[in-house]
Amino acid sequence: MRFTTKARSLFYRTDGAVTVLSAMMMSSLLLFSGVLIDYARMAALHKAAEDAARAGTRSVLSAYDGELYGRYGLFGRGGTEGDSIYELVATANLERKAKASDPAMRLVQPELVSAHANASEYLGTHRIFKRQLMEEMKYKAPVDFTLELAAKFAPMAGPLKEASITVDLLERLRKLYEQREALLQKVLDWQRKAAHSIEESDLAKLLPEEGSRSIGANTSQQLAAEHAQYAEWVRIDEALAEAGKARKFTREIEDYVRRARELVKQLDQIRLKAGSEHDALSAKGTELLEQARTVNEQMKQVAEEVERRAKDDGYDRVAGQDIPGADASHDSTMTENELKDVQESAGDLVLPEDFFAEYRLELDGHAAAYERLDDLIESFNASLSEAIHSPELDSSSSQLMTGVNKLIAGYGRYSSEYMGSSSIVEQRQRRSNDDLKQKKKEQEKKADSLWRQARAMLEGMKSLPEEDENKTQFQEVKRRYEANLLFNQQEAGAEEAGGATGGKVANDAHEQAESSVSLMGSLFGGMADTLEKTRDSVYAGEYVLSRFSAFQPQHLKSMITDGDTESLKQSLALQNQEAEYILYGFYQPAANVAAAYGELFGARMAIRTMEGLVQCRSVGHPLLILTCSLIYGLEKTMEDFVDFSNRGAAPLSKYAKVDISYTDYLRLFMLMHGGADRPSRLARMIAVIEQNRGITLSYVPTAVTGEVQAAAELWFLPGAYKMIGGFGFLQGKVVDGRYETTQTVGWSY
Repeated sequence: MRFTTKARSLFYRTDGAVTVLSAMMMSSLLLFSGVLIDYARMAALHKAAEDAARAGTRSVLSAYDGELYGRYGLFGRGGTEGDSIYELVATANLERKAKASDPAMRLVQPELVSAHANASEYLGTHRIFKRQLMEEMKYKAPVDFTLELAAKFAPMAGPLKEASITVDLLERLRKLYEQREALLQKVLDWQRKAAHSIEESDLAKLLPEEGSRSIGANTSQQLAAEHAQYAEWVRIDEALAEAGKARKFTREIEDYVRRARELVKQLDQIRLKAGSEHDALSAKGTELLEQARTVNEQMKQVAEEVERRAKDDGYDRVAGQDIPGADASHDSTMTENELKDVQESAGDLVLPEDFFAEYRLELDGHAAAYERLDDLIESFNASLSEAIHSPELDSSSSQLMTGVNKLIAGYGRYSSEYMGSSSIVEQRQRRSNDDLKQKKKEQEKKADSLWRQARAMLEGMKSLPEEDENKTQFQEVKRRYEANLLFNQQEAGAEEAGGATGGKVANDAHEQAESSVSLMGSLFGGMADTLEKTRDSVYAGEYVLSRFSAFQPQHLKSMITDGDTESLKQSLALQNQEAEYILYGFYQPAANVAAAYGELFGARMAIRTMEGLVQCRSVGHPLLILTCSLIYGLEKTMEDFVDFSNRGAAPLSKYAKVDISYTDYLRLFMLMHGGADRPSRLARMIAVIEQNRGITLSYVPTAVTGEVQAAAELWFLPGAYKMIGGFGFLQGKVVDGRYETTQTVGWSY
């Protein structure tokens, strides 16, 4: 190869420039290589520290509370203290040495500077507890079982809706009917009172009955008959006085005048009292009759509101769902039609407008009859007064006899029309359907008797004496409940579910029937929500029933069969009724059980009353049908409670031969009340878990944040890396020729 002169001069110079240039190039190359090598070693250190932190975190979380998970499906840290596990695992991961036989050279020899784990995300936090609950039930919640339960109830949706409408309609009409009948009875009482003011007066004594030959000493008839003699006595005495002789009949004349004036006074007093009574009848009776007509108009409006129920209520929403397994063989159309017939018959309770028009004429006629009698009394009194003062008139005696005969005849007409068993008043009383009232009274008495038995059972459960041990358990769980709400910064407000039906017993059978059909509507609303969109409430409810104890109906057997409450009292420990406590949240040992079985009674009575409405159609009158159905419902519900106490389940209905257990009804109550995932309900779940496990979930972590600080020797230019680190370009720091880095990893269950 030939070189040009310039090239030869460059490579064969003897002044050392090439050596210097080469040294500079090699130094730069070595510097760059050293930096890259240490940078790669730092990256490897980062990875090793991160792996150690992650392994340590997982290892710490692997030490979970096995009993907590096994019983409640919840993950929480337990066992060995977390820092010792974390440091041990981190050290093992960082400082493992190559085996002696391993010829490979390790570029990085990491050293553990420090390692510790920080707990976080405590299980007592509602957000964490609910998340774990939902994750647990996402795969384990028996959704198919819930659908199966809904499938059993779905064929009953139509009949139960019609039964709900029917009971609501008849109960509203019954209240208005009783109000109207009470007003009409008051009108009748005013008629009687007005008639009695005449009947109980002395008028009958002063006026012998028409055609009677007996004449009293001081009757109108006697005085009229004696008037001619009185006039003769007056004429004779006046003639004697004119002749200057002594009067002969002064005593007889004075006696007649005295008796006549007493009669006038008595008749005026009778007129005054009877007149006020009849005036009140005209005013008050007419007012009451108008009030009754207004109530009757309200009944008419109620009877016309049969189709008032919204089409998107729980019954229709459940019936409209295509539920796998629903009993298509059960045709509920006939039952619905029979219930609609009962609804239509409710219109018979409304009185026609002609009734009130005729009654108004009757009241006016009564007032007019008294006015005629009053005119006759007034006319007779005027004639008698005139006859006393003008005895010389020849017509006085005949006028008195005519007047008294008219008065006796007028009194007889009034008496026959408004007094006695055949009077207009009594005829109207008989037309007011006394037979119906008697039958209704007998049925009401039977229904009240049955309800008193049922009420005694339900209230007896609430009023059981509290065992000290059970009471102590509930007070302890209450403290835990309140502490958990405080931890979650929630307030302990009023209980959500222990309200109308669960916590309060109805006053009578009618009120219980209304409460029962309302409860059944809520049950179907809860089922509809489940079938359409609700998830969290279903999961939470199923979690409660699968992980917590429920009160077994068999504990009620001795109370139902023998009235013995001792064994029931002994069984009211918290561990026997955890699900009921979580649902209702009462802190008396018997209160939650009483609430649950009160709602069970309501649900069963709603179904049985529906059957009763169909069974009792033949009794005819709508109110008799209602009371008969209540009697049927109460009797069958008590039989159902016997079934529950014997085997824990009862048939759904006469028209659906499937057994529904007490636990199934609890599942429905969870859906009905909703909010199984609300703060107070979650706090009660946590309180029960803490009570059973003897721990505080607010101190049980479900997440760990692990921190590992590792170091490795720098091989090249530690000063350069320290300078680079000062500019913030490194993830760690350089200390005494070593590179240190800290890695933090968080993990949770």
